[in-house]
Amino acid sequence: MANSREFESVGERVLLLRQRTWKTWIAAGAALWLSIGSVVGSAAAAQEQPNTAATRSSAAFNMVSLGDSLTVGFEPQLLNEKNPLPYGFMDRVLEQALYQGRAHLSNYGILGLTSEGLRNYVKAVSTDQAFRYQDLKSVAEDPRASMIESSAAQAKQDIINADVITITIGGNDFGALLARIGAASETEGNTIVQELLKQYTANVTEVLQDLTKLNGDAQIVIADQYQPMPNFQKGVYNRLMAAADQFTKNVDELAKSMVDQGAKVKVAHVAEQFKGKEGELTHTNLMEQDIHPTQKGYEVMAKVFANTIWGTYRQPKVVVDRGPATIVVNGQELNTKNLPVIRDNRTFVAIKDIVDALGATSQWDNKTSTAIITYGDRVLTLPIGAKSAQVNGQTLAVDAPAFLYKVGKEQKTYVPLRLLADGLGFQIENRTKAHTVFINP
Repeated sequence: MANSREFESVGERVLLLRQRTWKTWIAAGAALWLSIGSVVGSAAAAQEQPNTAATRSSAAFNMVSLGDSLTVGFEPQLLNEKNPLPYGFMDRVLEQALYQGRAHLSNYGILGLTSEGLRNYVKAVSTDQAFRYQDLKSVAEDPRASMIESSAAQAKQDIINADVITITIGGNDFGALLARIGAASETEGNTIVQELLKQYTANVTEVLQDLTKLNGDAQIVIADQYQPMPNFQKGVYNRLMAAADQFTKNVDELAKSMVDQGAKVKVAHVAEQFKGKEGELTHTNLMEQDIHPTQKGYEVMAKVFANTIWGTYRQPKVVVDRGPATIVVNGQELNTKNLPVIRDNRTFVAIKDIVDALGATSQWDNKTSTAIITYGDRVLTLPIGAKSAQVNGQTLAVDAPAFLYKVGKEQKTYVPLRLLADGLGFQIENRTKAHTVFINP
């Protein structure tokens, strides 16, 4: 059995780590998070963003993500990137949905959120109460505070329309345990754990009840809490793992209780996947001052969530040389020699490959160098090199003209991705981190 001084040492180190991390976020976070965008739809990480009507179709699979910085997808190195772009577990879950059809994610993750803060947030959103960011009592200052406050009405509407609601919460509750358990005896430590679990259960029960009242049809998926600290000291590690196991048991019981009441709640068992791999799956180097998941960690979380929601996880194509992006049309990777072309930071694709894959028809007018594409009740008339096109006779501005591109001995018509969304009504998601373009009718 480890002595109390051993626990105190770890607790002090974790507390110091957390305090420095919060200060780092506060000092550098505003530029970072404001550059990413508002709290609404932060998963729209494409460099090329199609119009709202095309993206948020009524036929889309709608997801809402609630929770703490894990939901946001935070990693420490983002603070040092010129153009920071989080790529967390929910970004990957969105991609899994896009393999199956149109999908949209509204990410309402909040830095430093505790279960009490989530309870206060969901309560205010569901009851249309005006609230202040300070009411969330986050243990880290989120520079998007005003956006969080002003987006409450949109959050409520997104929750009402959601097919799936995901939740990651408890890390900051658990952080309090890491800081307090160091100076405690085993009995005192167990008491601390039970107190935290009692508070967590009460808070999350209210969250799940309020979400179910807003949308009883949505599948709610809540994660248990992994233990992030590697096995530096066996005694400390074992006690922390025991606390994490109790946390998982508590979440399972909570979910079962809600299901017994008619709610649709599942648990994404993330904690088990981190056991023994904490050093690989989390940023636990004290010099980094952070204990968030690494990219491997977020990948693991995504697999657990996707398997909980759909029972499957589709592995994206491995990119070796960062060449042209993989194109997925209606769930199938496009196998073509006509690779995408990047010009002026825009992605152009051979339009015939796309329209053929979706069952559309195309014609070529050699006299006017014009492509004519028919899809459903839409007819897109697209002159090569022109700054405008026509959809059912109506003019459509084109910010990047189509061009002819020689592939082998053939000339192919290449068009910007956005034009496919605007002209033919497709959903286009250019997922730059996954190096994949998703096209869905």
